[in-house]
Amino acid sequence: MKKLMISTVVLLGLIIVGLVVAIAMIDLNQYKPKIEQAVKDASGYDLKINGDISTSFSPIGVSVTDVSVAVPKKKAFVSFKSFDVALELIPLLKQKVKVNYIVLSNLDLMIEKMKNGKFNFDIASKKETVSKTTKKPVSTTQKEPTKLPLVNVTEVRLENANVTYIDNISNAKANANNIDVTINDISLDSTKEKLKSIAFKGNVSIEKIQYNKYTITNTTLDFDLKDAIANLNSMKYTIFGSLASAKARVDMSGKTPKVSFEELIPELKLENFSKEVLEKDLLKGIVNSTAKLSFVGNDELSARKTLVGHVLLDGKKVGIKGYDLDKIVKSYNDLKSGDLKKSGASFLSSALENTAKGKSAFDSLQGGTTAIEQLHVKIDVSKKMANLSDVAIATLNNRVALQGSINLVDESLKGVKVAILDKQGCAKYTQGIEGTLSAPTGKGTTSSKVSVEQVQEVIGMVSSFFGKSKKKAAAKTTDEKCKVFYNGVVKQP
Repeated sequence: MKKLMISTVVLLGLIIVGLVVAIAMIDLNQYKPKIEQAVKDASGYDLKINGDISTSFSPIGVSVTDVSVAVPKKKAFVSFKSFDVALELIPLLKQKVKVNYIVLSNLDLMIEKMKNGKFNFDIASKKETVSKTTKKPVSTTQKEPTKLPLVNVTEVRLENANVTYIDNISNAKANANNIDVTINDISLDSTKEKLKSIAFKGNVSIEKIQYNKYTITNTTLDFDLKDAIANLNSMKYTIFGSLASAKARVDMSGKTPKVSFEELIPELKLENFSKEVLEKDLLKGIVNSTAKLSFVGNDELSARKTLVGHVLLDGKKVGIKGYDLDKIVKSYNDLKSGDLKKSGASFLSSALENTAKGKSAFDSLQGGTTAIEQLHVKIDVSKKMANLSDVAIATLNNRVALQGSINLVDESLKGVKVAILDKQGCAKYTQGIEGTLSAPTGKGTTSSKVSVEQVQEVIGMVSSFFGKSKKKAAAKTTDEKCKVFYNGVVKQP
C-alpha cells in the first residue's frame, strides 16, 4: 500500500513536470495567424496580435500583448497592452477550469455613434447577412436555456483603462480616464438565464470622468451584482471642486433598466458650478446640495421623460456677481416716486439708450454684487417637468421668489415668473420669463423714442438675472390686496 501511494505521488509529479516542460516549450506565436483568422471568421473583426503570446508555469498561464480590434479597413476601436490569464493546475488535471485571475491592462476603447445612427464597431450589413445565412437553424422546440461552461474565476482586474464615447447625432462626448476595476467573489449559476446567472462584488476607481462640459474627478465606489441588480455603494467623487457622496441602484432584470440615485454635496462651491455649468463667473459662496432621483431607460432622452424625484439647494451668505439687486430695486422705487436724482439719471439713461437701440439692457444693469443672506431652491421632478416648488433668495433688503416649471425634454420654460416680494409674500414687482432654459427669449424694441413702457421693460428685467424676458413688468403697491406669491422657507430680511 505504501509503495502504491509513493508510486502514485511520483507519477503525479512526473505528469506535472511533463506538463510544465511541455508548456514552457510551446511557442504559441506560431498560432497567431490562425487565431486572428478564427476571430475574423467568427465575428468579422480584424484582430491584430502585434506583440507576443507567452506561457508561464507558476502559475499556469498565458499572456498576450499589444492587441487591437477593428472593423475591416477602419481604425481600431479597441486596443490593450496585455491580457493575462492564470489557471490553477490541480483542477485542470481533473478536467475542470479554475481561473486564478484575468488581467486586462492599458485598455483604450473608442465608441463613436455616426450621424447615420451606426457605431464604429458595426460590421457591414452584407457580412451580417452572410453570417446569418451560414448559421444552422435552431429548433423551435428547444426550451431549455443554454448552460454556461463550468468555469470558476477567482478575480478579474481591469488596469489603467481609458474609454471615449462620441455621439455625432447629439454632439455629446464623454471620457473616462485611468479606470481601475477589481471584481471578485464571482459565481455562475447555470440554472438562471443571462445576466441573472452572474453574481460578483468589486470596486472601481476612476481618475476623471468628463461628459460634455461636466467633469467628475477621483471617483471611487464599491458595487455588487446579483440577480441582474447592481448596487453601487459608498460612491465618493469630486464635482465642481466639491467632495460628494452618493449611492445608486440599477435594476436590469427587466426589459428596460430602472435607475435610482441619491447624492449629497455638503459644501457645493457655487463659483465652480457657475463657471462649469453656466459658463459665467456669476455666483460665489457655498451651499448644501442633495438630490434623490430615479428614471427608467438606458439613454438621456428616456431618463428625461421618466425622471422622478427632487433636488434641493440650501445656503447662506452667497452672492451673484455683476448685479446689485438691492441697488437696482432702490433705483426703481426712487423712479416711481419721481425722484430722478435718487434714481440715478445716468444709470437709467444708459439702460434706456441701449433698449432704444435694440441692445441688451443688462449692459447697464451690471455692476456690484448681490449679497444673498439666504438661498433655498427646491425642485420637484415628475412627468417630464421640473417644478420650481420653493425657490427664493433673501438679500440684505429684499426677498425674491421664482415660480413655474421647466420641460425637461425640450428645456422650455412654462409659466416662469420672478417676483420681488413684500413682507406678506405678495409680489411688489413681477416679471415673466419665456423661451428655453439655455436661451430665454426677449422682446426688444428698435424705437428711437423712450416711452414709459420702455422704462418698465428695462427695470422689470432686473428680476430675471439669467436672460432676457418677453413680458413687461407689472408694478404693484403693498397697499393693494394680492394673492400671496410665495410662502416658503426663505423669510423677509
